[in-house]
Amino acid sequence: MRSRFSAGTFRAGFGAGAVFAALADPRRGSARRARLRDKAISLFHQASREAWRQSHNLSQRARGTAYEFAHAGEQVADDVLVERVRAQLGRPVSHPRAIQVSAQNGEVTLSGQILRSELDELLYCISRIRGVKAVHNALDVLATPGSSPSVH
Repeated sequence: MRSRFSAGTFRAGFGAGAVFAALADPRRGSARRARLRDKAISLFHQASREAWRQSHNLSQRARGTAYEFAHAGEQVADDVLVERVRAQLGRPVSHPRAIQVSAQNGEVTLSGQILRSELDELLYCISRIRGVKAVHNALDVLATPGSSPSVH
């Protein structure tokens, strides 16, 4: 005759019994229970902080998106636009000081030297800045650092 209990059921029962025995031990059981309680409380507090952080992040992103949407067609002063572009240059470019930025009526002109591997990311990054209507590429593209500019 076959038994109705599988090996998995036996393991689960054995594990539950071992946990109960460890927690009910008269000598060390109270310390184990206290440690388990402290870990559970710590996990709860950590989860609460993370939930607050995620909700705060989401609300800030929503506010930012709403602001961007409300100001989508707004004309941005050229000097403000240049500063916005300069602030973003350090992300995609290894030598941002080698690039000069100018703006006129929302059209940004980039000049100076840039590595070929950084060009596409830079142009994409600049085109996404609020207020930029067009990006004019007057950059000298270098294959490697220190090489001479390639011909466009």
